[in-house]
Amino acid sequence: MQLAGKVAIVTGGGSGMGREICLEFAQEGAALVVASNVPAQIEEVAAECRAQGARAVAAYADVSVEADVKALVERCLREYGKVDVLVSAAGIGLAQLGVATQLDTTETTLEQWRRIYEVNVFGVYLCAREVVAPMAANGGGSIMNFASGTVRFPGPGLGPYTSSKFAVEGFTKILAQEVERQNIRANCLQPGGLVDTALIGPERPAAERESFHQPSVIRKCAVWLASDESRFITGRSIVAAAWNQERGLVLCPCRACSQRAARTPIEARGVTAL
Repeated sequence: MQLAGKVAIVTGGGSGMGREICLEFAQEGAALVVASNVPAQIEEVAAECRAQGARAVAAYADVSVEADVKALVERCLREYGKVDVLVSAAGIGLAQLGVATQLDTTETTLEQWRRIYEVNVFGVYLCAREVVAPMAANGGGSIMNFASGTVRFPGPGLGPYTSSKFAVEGFTKILAQEVERQNIRANCLQPGGLVDTALIGPERPAAERESFHQPSVIRKCAVWLASDESRFITGRSIVAAAWNQERGLVLCPCRACSQRAARTPIEARGVTAL
């Protein structure tokens, strides 16, 4: 029970990697606020967490709306009296805007860029801003912002999404320095490859999706970042698939993870400086 006694807010907690993190946190003893803008999903995940014996509530929030984020943190403080962990897993790409997941930059619109930045960047900022004071008052905490491998391996057709993740990594590096004196850690977390979630879009063929990570790839690494075991880690970008490999964990059935597990790691690849 690595998270016994800790309280976590997970945005994007109703599906994908956010859901997997909520379920794993529940198993590890955390109390949870499961947040997203899809009420049916977060109610279901909160019920799954409670079925595992954890305390969990569902809280509606569009992270791009300042009032929603303020209300989300206030709800957490009313329910539990504190917040120890923030996981900003909410994020969107072009698929969530009803268009092709890959468009050349000149084909995208300002409205598409604005909406992706509202969720992926401004939402991360708003959530972090609101939890710093209560975390500091409680002696510290851990903030996890979702990054992407597209930052290190950018490709054509993903201009709004990839640039938003560059912004998240830059913001996290600055935030880590600013809140360190308050015993708060800020890190980026990424799966380490494509994950079979709604972010990918429906047009990818089933055969191609078989090579993608499953959302479960993120579970144990997220627990580690939330726990006191990582108390000296801040301002870093953590690649879950590589982190799993270093520890001999196979949390995802995809071919890449199975092949990684069969190899003996020769160097630490799961934690890199931002």
